[in-house]
Amino acid sequence: PARMIDPAREELARRLTDLLARERLSNGGSVEAYSTPRRLAVLARDIHPAQADVEEQMMGPAATVAAENPKAVDAFAKKAGVLVDQLARVKTPKGEYLSATVVKKGRSAAEILAEALPKEIAGLYWPKNMYWAVKTERFVRPVRWLVALLDGEVVPVQVYGIGAGASTRGHRLLASDNVPIARAEQYSEALAAGKVLPQAEREHVIRKALDAAARKAAARWREDKELLDTVVNLTEFPSVILGSFEHEFLSLPEEVLVTVMRDHQKYFALEDSSGKLMPHFLAVLNTDSDPEGLIRHGNERVLRARFRDARFFWDTDQKTPLTQRVEMLRSVTFQKDLGSYYAKAERVIALVERANCLSKLGFDFNSDAAVQAARLAKTDLTTELVKEFTELQGIVGGLYAKAQGLDEAVSKAIYDQYKPESMDDSVPRTIEGAILSITDKADTIAGMFALGLQPTGSKDPFALRRQANGIVKIIAEHRLPVILSALLGDALRGYTGSEAEAKFAKGFDVSGALTAFFRERLEFYLRDGLGYAYDLVNAVLVAGAD
Repeated sequence: PARMIDPAREELARRLTDLLARERLSNGGSVEAYSTPRRLAVLARDIHPAQADVEEQMMGPAATVAAENPKAVDAFAKKAGVLVDQLARVKTPKGEYLSATVVKKGRSAAEILAEALPKEIAGLYWPKNMYWAVKTERFVRPVRWLVALLDGEVVPVQVYGIGAGASTRGHRLLASDNVPIARAEQYSEALAAGKVLPQAEREHVIRKALDAAARKAAARWREDKELLDTVVNLTEFPSVILGSFEHEFLSLPEEVLVTVMRDHQKYFALEDSSGKLMPHFLAVLNTDSDPEGLIRHGNERVLRARFRDARFFWDTDQKTPLTQRVEMLRSVTFQKDLGSYYAKAERVIALVERANCLSKLGFDFNSDAAVQAARLAKTDLTTELVKEFTELQGIVGGLYAKAQGLDEAVSKAIYDQYKPESMDDSVPRTIEGAILSITDKADTIAGMFALGLQPTGSKDPFALRRQANGIVKIIAEHRLPVILSALLGDALRGYTGSEAEAKFAKGFDVSGALTAFFRERLEFYLRDGLGYAYDLVNAVLVAGAD
């Protein structure tokens, strides 16, 4: 999968670098990593053909013991592989001991690599693994071939029942299935012969092709680093085509159109000089050309069908306004132990109502709008458009609220409720949106912690760290007078008397765990988000930051 390729490539390079250093095989040469959808590779230079011999001093029996027990001396000399008269006496803090100087013969690089590389490959981390019936091993995808070369010699590596060879496979459509590699340092030339470009060159080629295709439409493509990284990792020999769709589809909200193109089809959107969406798209192909336009035609047909679906769902959803969908949330599960989204909405409403003092403190805060936004925030989960395009939840609710004539403060708050999605994302635009976002996140975090489902190590299946980061970022950037312990305490009390409360973990200090958790998140925000030095951050946080 495209999203897993970059981390795997970097991990493989790191593992090989560490292995070479650990086994004393590296001479400080460069390590280059390669990746495409079909391959991961590492090329390391300046490798020693074998480990250097190492002299070690083995300690034997104490001199007093040796004087009384000649057999112990003979046994030690035999173990060390030297003659008795080659033994020496060494003074230590514990007394005088016999010792022997032993030369440990270095092993060959080929022998070490053949033994160690399968373990390093098997140790690669994948968010999801596959396994297949005829093999017990797991990997991200079935392994088809393996290359392992030390200069011009094949290293006899075996992984997943496949032995290493000296030939790779070229591009699936444009080259042969057998591309020989004479020597390790000729790997990149072999890839080029097989119509496979390295990732940095693929990105450069794609960028140039996007620019050229956009100029044909007198437009510019929307810069999208995440999508660019994805298509780089979906291709080996890329090219770009310009496609079009009917102007009538531009009547749909831009967010819907871009999501369909970007997330579902991996297309780049085109815009005019004013930033307005144009009825064109750019698709990145994993082949060199589309001379007869067949691929372009196929992509246009698929996109047209997607847009028709989106328009149908939009029109259908308008027949049942958001205000009539609140009761439908009773049948939508928030979390199996925490109840429905209807119950969650009631808890969030109570938390939002406690923020009505903000207007008295000089904040431009519409309490009624915030409460209505909290009541309607999750209703778009019942719409057909969100069921089809789940990544638009929240955004669709905001768009529907605006289309259905609700207060602008309500529609903006619903639209922004999941912000910020990351430390680089913006916070909600309005105070109403900020309060809705932090109370919704606080309710989720408090409930999950009470169930004992807090993040552990690298595992955070409910994205609680991201949500806590969002709370901290929103409070800081909007300068909200929110006391964290009070917010989280109110969120916990919101579950009092509910069916969920009976399932909470027993004998667990939830408040203490939440305090420690948010202390970590605030430290993360100050250090990684704002760039303050760790000692300064620690000094400030000692004073308390509730």
